[in-house]
Amino acid sequence: MRYVVFLFQILIFSHMLSGQTFTDIRAGLTGVAESSSQWIDADRDGDPDIFVSGEHYHGGKPAIEGKYYNNLRNDRFISTSSGLPHFYRGDIRFADFDLDGIADAAVVGETKDGVLIAELFRGTGNGNFIKTQIPLIPVRDGSIDFADMDGDGDPDILIAGESAHGPITMIFRNDRNNRFTAVQAGLIGISRGVARWTDFNVDGLPDIFVCGIDAQGKTVSQLYQNTGQGFQAIKSGIIPLKNCNVAFGDFDNDGDDDLIILGETAAGVPTTILYRNNRDGSFTQIPADLAQLTDGFADWGDMDLDGDLDLLLSGMGANGAVSKVYRNDRQQGFTDIHANLIPLYNSSGQWGDYDLDGDLDILIAGLSNRHDFIARVYKNGFIEATPKPKKESASKDMWIVAGPNPTRNKPIYYYVYSSAYTLLDQEKEKRYYTFVSPVKRFPAAYILEEKFNELIIQAYPNWSTIDQGNIIQNGFATQAEADKSRSRIIHEYKNKGFIIKEIHW
Repeated sequence: MRYVVFLFQILIFSHMLSGQTFTDIRAGLTGVAESSSQWIDADRDGDPDIFVSGEHYHGGKPAIEGKYYNNLRNDRFISTSSGLPHFYRGDIRFADFDLDGIADAAVVGETKDGVLIAELFRGTGNGNFIKTQIPLIPVRDGSIDFADMDGDGDPDILIAGESAHGPITMIFRNDRNNRFTAVQAGLIGISRGVARWTDFNVDGLPDIFVCGIDAQGKTVSQLYQNTGQGFQAIKSGIIPLKNCNVAFGDFDNDGDDDLIILGETAAGVPTTILYRNNRDGSFTQIPADLAQLTDGFADWGDMDLDGDLDLLLSGMGANGAVSKVYRNDRQQGFTDIHANLIPLYNSSGQWGDYDLDGDLDILIAGLSNRHDFIARVYKNGFIEATPKPKKESASKDMWIVAGPNPTRNKPIYYYVYSSAYTLLDQEKEKRYYTFVSPVKRFPAAYILEEKFNELIIQAYPNWSTIDQGNIIQNGFATQAEADKSRSRIIHEYKNKGFIIKEIHW
């Protein structure tokens, strides 16, 4: 009997490996290296569009170009004007800094003329952005990031990189009405690295992690705790790296941000390390068979809808460029699913559900081993590969992917959902939950993602934040399409043993 059970487990595992497929949709994006690429629904039509910027060759000459691609659905994207700059060696992030309900943009980097920039752009809601005159410190080879560090309801800005006067790491407090004030927080300045917000001790105050090269050329990694009165340096035990990147995510479902870091040591050795967060400021290295990389990126996302965070990883290894997807098998570690992504370095990318089918697809850009400039979208085939129920019943329709609208009618019906492994109310053990909103008609506002976490906290006050950090929003032109998609998502999660919690608007 034990042999039969073991054989059954092997067969299930083999199906899981073969069932996860990623397909290049040939989106026609301009390839770039030293890139910044992001999903963003700037036109608020319910599907994620693409912004990608970096260096490439045009007519045999080097060029710096940033492009916004409108998602036309049916696996089609078209380049449109956006008002965002052409830059490389930088970073872009989106947040509603002026609190008008529309996503804005923050950019750092270098232009084709060698000019360093740090600029804020106000979103108009129709896919365009308008440059503001808000003064920040321009940098390259660094990062920019948003978080509400002081709990006053608006996003503040964290900038790091090489400025005209050397490496910096600076906070700019949002004082509203287009005013940001530089905060002297005593953070170590870095270049060739990043600075990111993370609430490592789950106290509701965003902390800061910095890695890169300081003004003396020393390789550093430094965690800072937000005390509410300032930022205090913490000895975290995280390896110092340069040409580094980080991604925070709760890979072990214990309610706090863990960390993956990639880069190179002071001796130039490509390194990728996974750390578990101990909440006291220390991080424990976790053995994981991951590609050892520098000059790339990592991103967390639940690609297979099983309630844990999987890993997208790309960069330069000892034997060339690498791009990998690792499935989170919990106690069994991380498994390379051989997703057949093109190997890239000088790379950037992100998970995102561009086709609104409920699973996470991939945007990735960078330089290939053949020195080709690449930017691609890979479709996640998980839902299509999931076995359909045998019964011929009404539930069969739930397995039909709510595909793209054949005509591009403006979506006005929306719902959002997110999964989590957490404690609710007075339960003694954590369980897997999926939180789902009802379908609502929103003809003018695009606020669901921003409000969803707040509503969950109101319903379950013992729980502070969504563990997974992935709130997925889908928009449809008709009520019937939205209802069908929502029903299918609920059906998927129920079949995996998740408890469904409806969050009412």
